Amino acid sequence: MTALHLGVDIGGTNIKFGVVDEAGTILLRRRTETGAQRGSGAIVSSIVQEIESVLKDPLLQNRKLESIGLGVPGTADSVRGVVVYAPNLFWRNVELAAALQPVFQTPVFVAQDTRAAAWAEYLVGEGRGLRGLAAVTLGTGIGCGLVLDGKIFHGALNTAGEFGHQIVAIGGEACNCGRCGCLEAHAGGLAIVREAKKRIAALDALLDRDSSNVTVADVYRLAEQNHPQARELTESVVRFIGIGLVNLINLTSVEMICLSGGISNAPRALLLDPLVEFVRTRAYEAASNSVRICRSMLGEDAPMIGAALLCHGISGPAQPRTTRVN
Repeated sequence: MTALHLGVDIGGTNIKFGVVDEAGTILLRRRTETGAQRGSGAIVSSIVQEIESVLKDPLLQNRKLESIGLGVPGTADSVRGVVVYAPNLFWRNVELAAALQPVFQTPVFVAQDTRAAAWAEYLVGEGRGLRGLAAVTLGTGIGCGLVLDGKIFHGALNTAGEFGHQIVAIGGEACNCGRCGCLEAHAGGLAIVREAKKRIAALDALLDRDSSNVTVADVYRLAEQNHPQARELTESVVRFIGIGLVNLINLTSVEMICLSGGISNAPRALLLDPLVEFVRTRAYEAASNSVRICRSMLGEDAPMIGAALLCHGISGPAQPRTTRVN
């Protein structure tokens, strides 16, 4: 009988739960509201309650979960199972694994959600059989998880994958991270909406509603209709994301980049195809001719599936830090 694992994808709005087998198939799923304003204690309590409810499902009768994994929207110390900082949840130094492990008596693993998504793509998604891939999320913000040489890449400072905060425009737009000119500030969902309001004349009339509620999908719909300012905007998004992908490919030599998130659902002719062309003509030639750029086959389930399977990617007890003396 195949082993079962529970994945938890903690988002700023919703928390998704899924019982997953070794092949990454979701056998049972649940969803609940996050209520970030409630604080970490209340959210962790609701996660415990929901897991307890899942364990009562007939699917799990006479079966035991092999592990529980959690993907979090922020910086996580996977060795200690601690959420170091998750700004959308207002969390700092939340000991998530320590809160769950005694309750369920099963191994608990914690990772940044983008890294969990990359791990899912590597194990059971488009990246099966590859050595290195990047899972890039194009949404309200822009994030990235990396699997290099078959391992989740955290980086020596545990900040690997801050793809959206590479600088693509000196003196550019202000970013929520406190810096200026970040990719996210020029091509993330908030940036696209901001620029649409600035650039597209008579937006209210075009949308037939108040332009204060404009969405990224609205912008791409107008671009499909060949509205000139909308097309200019979507072309600039391709340029900025393209620069980011070229930098990523040249630095990491990944074999594949999987795109997910709301923006990745844009019409292929307005996003994926021109991105592929941008990379082919600008990345280092030996890499540009081999790397594959595609939409994720796992979509928004990737972080949950990857979290469930973190037991295969994160292991070993916490190690004491040593201080180097020069």
